[in-house]
Amino acid sequence: MFTVHLSDAEIMFCKVAAGMRTITARAANVKDARMGDLSGLQMDEDGMIGEYAFCKKMNIFPDLIPGPRSGSHDCIFMGKRIDVKSTRREDGRLLSTLKNNDDVDIYVLAIIVENKVRFPGFAPKKELCLEANRVQLGHGVGYGMTQDKLRLWKEEYCD
Repeated sequence: MFTVHLSDAEIMFCKVAAGMRTITARAANVKDARMGDLSGLQMDEDGMIGEYAFCKKMNIFPDLIPGPRSGSHDCIFMGKRIDVKSTRREDGRLLSTLKNNDDVDIYVLAIIVENKVRFPGFAPKKELCLEANRVQLGHGVGYGMTQDKLRLWKEEYCD
């Protein structure tokens, strides 16, 4: 597990980038696939914060293009296409919709608490998207893994 601290300016930058993504996505009729009670804009903001924090830690550049996207990966790390899934729940699970996403190899869980983003682990798509991981969390059925089931980060990934 590792934690990334973001400055107020970085958080504001992420919110502006997320707002631009939201506007272009809704204008292009991209379906909002959120699985919680937050608004689409709030989900986009948290998503961008998680993506940015992951990329900052791994010393890679996030995709900041505000154009419409649906189901694409967030970044590429060590040759793998990464989708960062963000939540503000400390006990949050790694969640994904049932839609098969051929553009993702690995799902990463990001937990946002104020200006800190904690990364407890990750799961390859083939491990997350299993019948045994189907969950109903009140907003439809999806795939989900609790934090204790995630793969742990190795030192070479995080330094």
